[in-house]
Amino acid sequence: MTEPTPDDSGTTQRKPLVFPSRERMGTPLPASSNTFVGRDREMGEVAAHLSRPGVRLVTLTGPGGVGKTRLSLEIAGEVAAGFTDGVTFIDLTPATNPEQVAPTVAHALGMREAGDRPIADRLVDALRDRHLLLVFDNFEPVVAAAPLVACLLAGCPRLSALATSREPLRLSAEWVVPIPPLTLPDSTRSADEPLQSEAVRLFVERAQAVRADFTLTGANAPSVAEIVRRVDGLPLAIELAAARLAHLPPATLLQRLERRLPLLTGGSRDPRWCAGHRTARHPRFPGPPRAAPHAWHRRPGPAAA
Repeated sequence: MTEPTPDDSGTTQRKPLVFPSRERMGTPLPASSNTFVGRDREMGEVAAHLSRPGVRLVTLTGPGGVGKTRLSLEIAGEVAAGFTDGVTFIDLTPATNPEQVAPTVAHALGMREAGDRPIADRLVDALRDRHLLLVFDNFEPVVAAAPLVACLLAGCPRLSALATSREPLRLSAEWVVPIPPLTLPDSTRSADEPLQSEAVRLFVERAQAVRADFTLTGANAPSVAEIVRRVDGLPLAIELAAARLAHLPPATLLQRLERRLPLLTGGSRDPRWCAGHRTARHPRFPGPPRAAPHAWHRRPGPAAA
């Protein structure tokens, strides 16, 4: 991880850890490729937590495919202006063991690593005066590295953290916010009211991306409502199901879902499905392998708009 360099006398020296200047801290988050649906309650709850002086670590928990990553990005964009040094998003997918978490954090922050001191100590030194929100995504495979978060928070008084994980980090500073599936349609209501359901609204939005003329009607609303119920209101499963409307009407899609075939994932190249959801194990569809990692930063201000 360190890179020794010879000086003029031929003696090997090590470069000190270099943290990027505030002007170079990061680049804007990539623009969302589609609309964000629902989650008003969760957005408000987490933003309120992060605005409280005594709350410095919030963990979003829930099953794979429930939308924790997308929600964390939306929250990061919402609160970025409140942090002088912005928000840095850290995808922990490439960290295959807890020892790789600290180097992954340093890489996401744009830090050039060098020196003989433990990397956790050097991270604390570099972040000590930063007013920054770190967003740790997909923490559960490396949850044994959670003490690193506690170390950073203890040594950096202006640092806050938002994590996504299928299980809590179990740190004393942690506030846990369980993320439920999207709200489902009420089976007792009329067919004219399913759009009050977040799950149905998401289905319709994504269906219109593959069939611009798709609308919710009295004829197809019962099938759509049952589809989102069959996939338990999980956003990723809903999006994969809606993509099938390019070739199947809702009633046919519902019939095929009932056969428990690998209908939804077949042919999908969605990196969100590939990156971190193979263990979701929803009974309606299996999970393919993970994709390559990525990490990016968010800074407040015009550049992040």
